[in-house]
Amino acid sequence: MEIFQLNRGSGIMKKIFLLVAFALTVSVAGAWTKSIDEAVVIVANEHLTPTAKSVVKKYLGKSFDDDVQYLYTIEREKAKQSSKKARQAAGEIHLVHLDNNCQPKDVKGKDALKATEAALVVIRNRKAHSKAEVTEALRTVITLMCDMHDLSKARIDGIPHSMHNFTYQTPAGEYGEKKNQLSKKLKWSATWGQFDGGFTHFTPNYWAMDLRAYIGNKYEDYAKGSLREWVVDNGKLSAHYYGIFKPKSVVSYWDRKWALPVSYDMVAKASCRLAALLNETIK
Repeated sequence: MEIFQLNRGSGIMKKIFLLVAFALTVSVAGAWTKSIDEAVVIVANEHLTPTAKSVVKKYLGKSFDDDVQYLYTIEREKAKQSSKKARQAAGEIHLVHLDNNCQPKDVKGKDALKATEAALVVIRNRKAHSKAEVTEALRTVITLMCDMHDLSKARIDGIPHSMHNFTYQTPAGEYGEKKNQLSKKLKWSATWGQFDGGFTHFTPNYWAMDLRAYIGNKYEDYAKGSLREWVVDNGKLSAHYYGIFKPKSVVSYWDRKWALPVSYDMVAKASCRLAALLNETIK
């Protein structure tokens, strides 16, 4: 069994072409879904070196189900017994803080980049750490690589509305509203958070098939660069879309529709870069 391969029931696998997904409106149901996170991991597994695959299997076992969105699960449990301030502080680990040139900032505490870099040190020096510590480090890297490719998680100096989630609206009539009546408010984080085009019932393996087809022979291109370079590139793309999506702004159907392939591209990059990062770290 592959390291990251999930235990799924047998059945006919439908190929869902990306063109179909791109033709649909951006879903606004929520953040990156667990299925998408799992698909990222399934595809990343296929690009691991034998050494990296062996080490990950040693620390994570055969199934990756319990590790997907690891930090979110931990934080939800802690939140039950913590203050609002503590929950907000804990949530910072899922964000990326950048200056006005989209360069990483040395923020107080940990953001996604700092936490990932710290976890990579543990993985690289795994013989000096307990199995539990290395397992936690691997889970952290995998969770946060997904976070860092969610464009809504960038907090950029000089862009005040990047510092929090916000809502925007769509033109009159787009969702069947009366003439001159704006649509219901849509959440910024949801725009980037869900790439399934409404196919919420599809399994991770369906999405992994799509990702393979989409990536094709682009793995080397997507995996090129370093962790910090990826963060800067993602930040610049975030800044571009923060210029289109603003609080209380009216964003057209087409602006939102063409954000979907960009979002899906980030999922594909997360898969390739997760594999590249682990391959570089585990030698």
